Amino acid sequence: MPEGIRRPAVSPPPTFGAQQCRRGRALLLCGAVVGVGLAAAGLVRVTPVVPSAQSATSATSPPAGLPPDVVARVNGRLLTRSEFERALAVEVAGGEVADAATRRRVLDRMIDEELRAQHGVALNLHLNDPRIRMDLATIVAESVVAAAAQETDDTQLRSYFEAHRQRFAQRGALRVQHIWVAAIEGNLGEAYTRARTATRLLREGEAFSVVAEIAGNKPPRELPSSALSPDDLGSLVGRAALNAVLTLAPGGVTDPVRDTGGFHVLRVVTRKALSPPTFEAARLDVEAEFAAEQARRALADNAAQLRRLATIDQVEFQP
Repeated sequence: MPEGIRRPAVSPPPTFGAQQCRRGRALLLCGAVVGVGLAAAGLVRVTPVVPSAQSATSATSPPAGLPPDVVARVNGRLLTRSEFERALAVEVAGGEVADAATRRRVLDRMIDEELRAQHGVALNLHLNDPRIRMDLATIVAESVVAAAAQETDDTQLRSYFEAHRQRFAQRGALRVQHIWVAAIEGNLGEAYTRARTATRLLREGEAFSVVAEIAGNKPPRELPSSALSPDDLGSLVGRAALNAVLTLAPGGVTDPVRDTGGFHVLRVVTRKALSPPTFEAARLDVEAEFAAEQARRALADNAAQLRRLATIDQVEFQP
């Protein structure tokens, strides 16, 4: 079993106490997570692709040489060396050696994933599966936000701070709970599914310990249980995860935040007040809030533009 995966403990003889009830609940939730993957795997059968005349001819002739920046060609789609190197880097970060066997395994997995993706498109899953549609919408939203991001200077940030000074009065040290969801053998899709499940369960009020047990892995760096300054928290989880946390009130849970080798899911437990609030002390919060406001504006503008270009017929709801 790869390092970082929690091995299930050997259960004692069955009892009917509270501990057994909690464990039963955890197993049920774990089964639900695993069941999603099993159901997805069993939904469809692979229908053999009838080769065209061109593909039939190429099957009997030597394969064309690959460009130097390409590692494979799958039904005409090129898998680039940069994609391969990113996938390999995840393996190396997880402790694997970048030898020929590891490289071959990574490339085989990329080819298998590409074949499944092409099969999914052939089945119109991108049109009919709500999870895939949500993922596509999320990717587009992230690209819109990234394209709209701009450098900010102290003048802009200080002006924003002064306009919202009272908001930042409650932005001191914070105590958070952290779940790290590792991409086992580089499988980011499976890790993202577990991370999204963890976020949903925490928002629904499930016990943190239960969610961490069924969805989490050993994190690269453990977070202390004490309150941390934003600087200290950012040094442990990275700036992207810190920004997600800093926009939340106590009790809030982040969406999954991508990092090397997996995803962070964090919940804010408590947040201390700043007394008095100063720009220097609240700077990281100001940057996070300013970026979040930019993102909201960019998404609103993008939605308005898409609506102007679309033909939409919808029902009207009476007051």
